[in-house]
Amino acid sequence: MNDLRYALRTLAKSPGFTVVAVLTLALGIGPNTAIFSLVYGVLLKPLPYPESDRLVGLAETYQGNRSELDVTYDEFRYLEDHNPVFQRLAVSTEVGFSVFTGDIAERVNGLRVSKDFFATLGVRPALGREFLAEEDQMGGASVAILSHGYWTRRFGGDPGVVGRTIALDGRPTTIVGVMPASFRWLSPVDVWSTVGQVARSIGGGENLHFVGRLPRVSYDQAHARMQAVMAGFRQEFKPRLPPDVGEQLFPLRQLVVGAIATPVRVLFGAIVLVLLIACANLANLLLGRAAARGRELAVRLALGASRARLVRQILTESVLLALAGGALGLILADGALRALLTLRPENLTPPTEIHLDRWALLFTALTSICVGIVFGLVPAWQARTADPHEGLRAGTGRATSGAATGRLRGALVVSESALSLILLVGAGLLLRTVANLTRTDAGFDPRRVIAAEIWITGSRYDSTAAMAAFYDRLRERLEESPGVRSAAVIEAGIPLERRAGNLAVAVDGKYPGPTSYRTVTPRYFETMAIPLRRGRDFSSGDVQAAEPVAIVSASFAERYLGGDGLGRMVTVGGGSAAPRRVVGVVGDTKQFIGAPVTPTAYVPSAQTPAGFTRLFNSWFPIHVVVRTAGGPAALKEFVARTIRATDARVPLGRVRTMEEILSASLAFHRFLMLLLVAFAGLAVALAAVGIYGVMSYVVTQSTREIGVRIALGAQPGQVRGVVIRHGMLLAGIGAIVGVAGSLALTRLLGSQLYGVTPTDAVTLGGVTALLLFVAMAACVIPARRATKVDPMVALRYE
Repeated sequence: MNDLRYALRTLAKSPGFTVVAVLTLALGIGPNTAIFSLVYGVLLKPLPYPESDRLVGLAETYQGNRSELDVTYDEFRYLEDHNPVFQRLAVSTEVGFSVFTGDIAERVNGLRVSKDFFATLGVRPALGREFLAEEDQMGGASVAILSHGYWTRRFGGDPGVVGRTIALDGRPTTIVGVMPASFRWLSPVDVWSTVGQVARSIGGGENLHFVGRLPRVSYDQAHARMQAVMAGFRQEFKPRLPPDVGEQLFPLRQLVVGAIATPVRVLFGAIVLVLLIACANLANLLLGRAAARGRELAVRLALGASRARLVRQILTESVLLALAGGALGLILADGALRALLTLRPENLTPPTEIHLDRWALLFTALTSICVGIVFGLVPAWQARTADPHEGLRAGTGRATSGAATGRLRGALVVSESALSLILLVGAGLLLRTVANLTRTDAGFDPRRVIAAEIWITGSRYDSTAAMAAFYDRLRERLEESPGVRSAAVIEAGIPLERRAGNLAVAVDGKYPGPTSYRTVTPRYFETMAIPLRRGRDFSSGDVQAAEPVAIVSASFAERYLGGDGLGRMVTVGGGSAAPRRVVGVVGDTKQFIGAPVTPTAYVPSAQTPAGFTRLFNSWFPIHVVVRTAGGPAALKEFVARTIRATDARVPLGRVRTMEEILSASLAFHRFLMLLLVAFAGLAVALAAVGIYGVMSYVVTQSTREIGVRIALGAQPGQVRGVVIRHGMLLAGIGAIVGVAGSLALTRLLGSQLYGVTPTDAVTLGGVTALLLFVAMAACVIPARRATKVDPMVALRYE
């Protein structure tokens, strides 16, 4: 307690030092705690289900590499009938449901699941019951379970909702349960229904996510048993599959983590570098304070204080500073985490809540204590080896330290510079990536284009003719406005929305490679400003009774049709689908701005079977696209009103401009860039403070030498040059180390870069020049102070 009281009094007597040290640590620990909370919530926090470590997914593998995360309904039923190891197993698929109230339709997030889905996860409805086996089959009763949020929002939390009937996709559906408020799936869900009702419809048994609950057996044991069963399935149902196709179990959490694991780890690594820079600054501050207290420590030793007591005292002060910095850092972390959660893109939203929980508090406490002890050891060791006689001879007011301490402080500046450069390189690479993505041609002109989401449900649109008539009425109404130049409809995914419809497209009876499939109305290419390279656009004459036609993208024609393609026959959909004559070739568009183009086949909507439209519409919204004569924002409400006026029972989703969709497609890269730029800026600021502190220390320690130089005729510019050269030497060594480190570490960013490599010379050169400029600026004030040294005072002082 005496050490604690003395440490508090000592720190209180030096408020300037205490405030700077606490702020430095808070700037290092606060962002670390915020990013730790993000990392823990996304990568480490157990899923919100009982014994979630026993939940697994199932993926298809090819030549030992995971290729697909989906299973078919037939595969699931085979596993269910020949269950090799799972306590329970289930499947699910994301869909959208249209919920009707009177004449108004609402689109909600849905999930079709098998009967044991909730039992597999280990949860039960808060109200009502789970699905029954007879409901999870073709012809079974249509039933639904509501999420707690949707139940509260739509039905006011009425407990009498169980047993009530709603219209789900135009079909009377009985509500049989409501889930607890704490229950979340891996993606947002409002309504659950059964998958067995649609499993035998067109495509209804594809793209199912598997989830199984293992007993207490190892992954290897479970995998071996499951492989044996699936080998029997392939032999019975898919004998033509190559022998190197297989299955692999994986922890369910990987469905959440997916491709974001590496970027999130990069963020955590980046903020740890900031903490190390802050710690190096703290060590420099503590070394300077220990040197300034040399006479005090010498007197205490001379009066009989043990060296162990001095070490304990200095460590106590260091830990107190670190804990104070951690406490202030928690306040900063709360604000930083709120900002992170506000700015984060949609694909960084796990099913678990992200907040400053007990693990974040424990992380902050342990980090603070470790920082206080580790970085307090250096000045403590210096005190342990101090010579009291030398300290007393030094006199009053003079900092005492040896050459070893000076070298150590120089090494700390080198490390700060190196770590700052690594962060600057990462930020610079992402800045160039976002700039490259922004400048990349998406294959169409996004300016002055509105895209509205709609869903087609109900028996009114069960025929292709009815669908085509609705599209024609809607387009005519939209184009009546003088502010609209053209309007069209596209099904199965709009460019830049990452997902697109995929159907087998055969050329000469063979399937040449991966393709995307889209159904569009006339004037779609004109509306999106997609160039028509050869041939013609679709017309009003391309109906069911006419010759089946298709338009292909330039990459499709180049790769699969020998370059031209006009007049060639392609078959879209496989099976008994009729061949289509290629009547046009259009430019390629990007599904994601940073990804390679995928060969695409377009089919006129008036020739598309209604079953395909309904299938794809369960996965993707249909988009109504409108090119405006002026600014599109002013016409958003007009587009929404026109859609409702054409058919109020068609659910309307988001109404956005294509420029907003383009911006959203870059959200994750922009998020990473902003964070790394912020971290790099903070790191450079801390490094500048460190360089300034060390150079101030050098000037103070070299007062006599500077005085002699001035007495012998050295000019102020020469004195400034000595100080600046010393600082720039340290920063230059740090820059060299930092470049080497960045070449190794920035490779982790490789998957997030576009149009630039981790070894980009422009980025390396630019950020190195920036760091050296900041280092020079940090040396200027100490250098100017050196020129103010009075040689007579300096020599007399000695």
